Amino acid sequence: MLFNEFGSKEKPTLLLMHGMMQDWHSEYKYLKPLEEHYRLIIPAMDGFYDGCKDFTSFADQARQIEEYVQKNYDGKLDGIYGASQGALMIVEILSRNKIRIKTAILDGVYVAHQGKIAGWCTYKMFLSIKKNGGKLPKAMNIMLALTGMKKEDFNKEINALYLNASEESIKRNFMETYTYRTNPEITKTDAKVYLWCGSKEPYALKSHRILKKYLKNYDEEIFQGYGHGELLMNHQEENCQKIHNVLK
Repeated sequence: MLFNEFGSKEKPTLLLMHGMMQDWHSEYKYLKPLEEHYRLIIPAMDGFYDGCKDFTSFADQARQIEEYVQKNYDGKLDGIYGASQGALMIVEILSRNKIRIKTAILDGVYVAHQGKIAGWCTYKMFLSIKKNGGKLPKAMNIMLALTGMKKEDFNKEINALYLNASEESIKRNFMETYTYRTNPEITKTDAKVYLWCGSKEPYALKSHRILKKYLKNYDEEIFQGYGHGELLMNHQEENCQKIHNVLK
């Protein structure tokens, strides 16, 4: 795992988790204004940056983050933000309770189990995108409907992907994502958790219902008319301000 840091070391810490197959640079681009207020820590997951080894598992990626935070920040973070798969990674970290996190923001979290068949089909679809230089197959219309995304927004997401990932990394990552189940140990977290998603995200809304069974300290906000990742990609200033308002 590669760790990238920006902003003054004297400022509060904010760890940012990138989404599925994303190049970590895109996360920095979308959230760069937060550098004014926070020490930004942006991990790049194994499998999705130049010179890396293949993706392993969410548990292993979480372990590496925990060890880094324990070594460099006394095992404590003021905040952690993730969208899409980045939010799923936060669920994994909160469930493990190895580091102390004051505030966690989960934007468009997907922890609703969808099964191996869904994972395999999506893996094959993304292989097609990788081999065709980002061109979308017709099957993407199904995913657009399930995520509430507009085609132009999905094109933005495609442009943010790390397309040099190996087939093995993509397969492992997708299968873990689509078969993920929330660990009940998350109920032990002391973090204040913010659940954000668009009203057009059925799987995120279902994931909220799952997580609310376990979380003891949470706040939920639904963005009317928004699809998956829309706040992050299309409303940078508003999103950064909302994150700052929650953390300050």
